[in-house]
Amino acid sequence: MSAPPPPPTSTTSSSGPPYRIAVDAMGGDHAPAAVVEGSLLALQRVPSASVSLVGDREAVGGLLKGLGGREDDRLSIVHASQVLSMGENPVAGLRAKPDNSISRTLLEVHEGRASAAFSAGNTGGVVAAATLHLDRLRGVKRPGIAVPLPTLKGTTLLIDVGANISCKPIHLVHYAHMAAAYGRAILGVENPRVAMLNIGEEEAKGTSLVKQTASMLKESGLAWAGNVEGHAVFQGVADVVVCDGFVGNIVLKTTEGLADAMFTLIAGAVKEVARTEPAAVNALKEVLGGLRRRTDYASYGGAPLLGFEGVVLIGHGRSSPEAVANAIKGATEVVHQGVNAKIREAIRAHRSASGGDEA
Repeated sequence: MSAPPPPPTSTTSSSGPPYRIAVDAMGGDHAPAAVVEGSLLALQRVPSASVSLVGDREAVGGLLKGLGGREDDRLSIVHASQVLSMGENPVAGLRAKPDNSISRTLLEVHEGRASAAFSAGNTGGVVAAATLHLDRLRGVKRPGIAVPLPTLKGTTLLIDVGANISCKPIHLVHYAHMAAAYGRAILGVENPRVAMLNIGEEEAKGTSLVKQTASMLKESGLAWAGNVEGHAVFQGVADVVVCDGFVGNIVLKTTEGLADAMFTLIAGAVKEVARTEPAAVNALKEVLGGLRRRTDYASYGGAPLLGFEGVVLIGHGRSSPEAVANAIKGATEVVHQGVNAKIREAIRAHRSASGGDEA
């Protein structure tokens, strides 16, 4: 692991930069090393961020020292003596390990010491801990995870990808409003087009949940793009695609697996070309490198868990230092743009237009 230079001395007041991000130092396949290194990278790149690394003080402190970093007004360590592993049952694990790093990270937000939280640890654990420690935004029925997906026309937000697998139509409608608010604030899409993931474009197709939700979205005041099939997601026909967490998680994992397999196959083909046309290899590598960067999860950093009082981003379990740094940068932007206030207003307007609180 290459050691980045230590972060520059802060030029702000003793209170530090305005956005403190609580980071689960123990979450992820490459934690805590990748998380500590990524946090130092973020401090170099994002002057408006400060970081609280939450985890085993001895382990985190040793890594920090080895990378040339130190605790100061922009970087602190919050001790957490326990770790919720990736394979543990989230609810049982949180109960058995009350001092786990995920819970401690979210408590930093709940108790006002941090503006946002990031974890690349157990996704179910992050959702469960947020449910336990954070209030929901007023009017929001169920929080959801929105994942940005690269498409032929830019970026599409897929929501939900695992926070809620037992959905009602109103949950999905709220997902649409929350993701649209996020898209306006963070992706710069003035009027996000919203679609429902379905097995066909026709209104008569789909489950009862899908058909009821589509009917409600059509009258929601959002820019309704209709039903879309799986292949159309990556064509960029909509800026927000809504589905329940069970379907969304399968879509996400299938997409990741397909992308990995395709790049492996392409890499093999490039090696074959190199044997007969070595001059073409450099050009191919350049093209493929650009494609890899555009589709690399590390460039997005983390997926927002929308619907809670407090900003929460969830990272990929394989998060690299680059992914961690980008997640911290993304968290500061979500706070700076006031996304939660925009979600509250969107849900308030929807409830007002629909005559109150739906079942």
